[in-house]
Amino acid sequence: KSSQSAAIATDEPEVNEDTLFRVIDLANNLKPCSDSLLLSDIVEDVEYVKLEAADNALVGEMYKGYVSDSAIFFSCIGSPIRPHIFMFDRFTGKFIRTIGKSGQGPGEMYSPVNVVAKDSLVYLSSDYRDELFVYKIKNGEFVRCIPLNKPYASAWYYYIGDNRVIHFPFYNVWDGKYSMCDMTIQDFDGNIIQEQTPEVDYTGFDYRNKPNTGFAVAWAYKNHPNVYSFFTDTIYAAFDDTIHPRYLLSLGKYKRPLQLKVSPEWKNYIIFHHFCETKDCLLGSFGLEQKAWFFKYDKKSKEIKTWKQEAKPWDNLPGFEWIIRSAPGITNDIDGCSDHLRKMSYVNENQFAICITQDNMDEIRKIVSESTNVKFPEKRQQLLELIDSMGPDDNPILAIYKLKD
Repeated sequence: KSSQSAAIATDEPEVNEDTLFRVIDLANNLKPCSDSLLLSDIVEDVEYVKLEAADNALVGEMYKGYVSDSAIFFSCIGSPIRPHIFMFDRFTGKFIRTIGKSGQGPGEMYSPVNVVAKDSLVYLSSDYRDELFVYKIKNGEFVRCIPLNKPYASAWYYYIGDNRVIHFPFYNVWDGKYSMCDMTIQDFDGNIIQEQTPEVDYTGFDYRNKPNTGFAVAWAYKNHPNVYSFFTDTIYAAFDDTIHPRYLLSLGKYKRPLQLKVSPEWKNYIIFHHFCETKDCLLGSFGLEQKAWFFKYDKKSKEIKTWKQEAKPWDNLPGFEWIIRSAPGITNDIDGCSDHLRKMSYVNENQFAICITQDNMDEIRKIVSESTNVKFPEKRQQLLELIDSMGPDDNPILAIYKLKD
């Protein structure tokens, strides 16, 4: 029909905003704005889960966590005889079971690092094995090990897809030469599907003169893992079996040279710490000149806003004075809880959590009590009541924040 044909003829192909390549000129926009840096710009809701303190579920120091649709998993460091993962109900916090065992037998390992759950399985990494250990969620039974094809000290960040592992190796791997890699997509048998390897001139480097490139800065957005490359100042994302560049962060004179090893000079260059992303913006934090900086890039307007904060440096280690220990962070106008972005750790693709423990409960109670103009005053009151109910031997409370979209 003519009307239908006309409509079809004028239709334009839909643009996937998330695969567009954008340049963020950060170097020429380091002008702190007068706006407030608000948590509500990236977060839409918060909920709390108090983890049950069962006799065999005192988690001690909670290291890395993951929240699925039905359960909460936390890896725990400390005593080598402890189980690797504590599993709790997603909504009630009731203890369900432990998963993993220390040792050198089948399915046994030492020093757990990170944990990721997908479907009916949980994937655990170690800080000395180039493998992921896979267990059944329903009973903790060991299933298999997945070899990681890029050897490195430990898998701090990885993402599980359909028969795929996307992981982010350390950069300073020595095997006669440097094997630098930003992101690797592999199958469960260890075969490489695709990898992002930067072109780097290694002239003059040997095992006595290694560049210190730090850890991967990685996150997920819309179920696509992202990583920032120090080498190219580019953010890459995995879409199915293909790695795409998404953002170029133009750093100008603030780009750290590869040849610069750990020294106080690092304070003169932008050192990224965290990124998080919503439909509307990309938010990043970095250190520069011993100050804590944040930037927000508006995807629609392409506007760049920056904030600079006074920070306490790590001043007790010679040569590491450039490391930022703490700073005011984001104004938490959601529930008034801790506003340090660096204290917020991702627990799945679109949520992060703050652990309220015996060590920080008094500090957080004070912050929450003094907070005003929060968007969820009823949640603020609920949080205060939960903190007041904590006993000396209780497990932590999780404040779980959901990112927008």
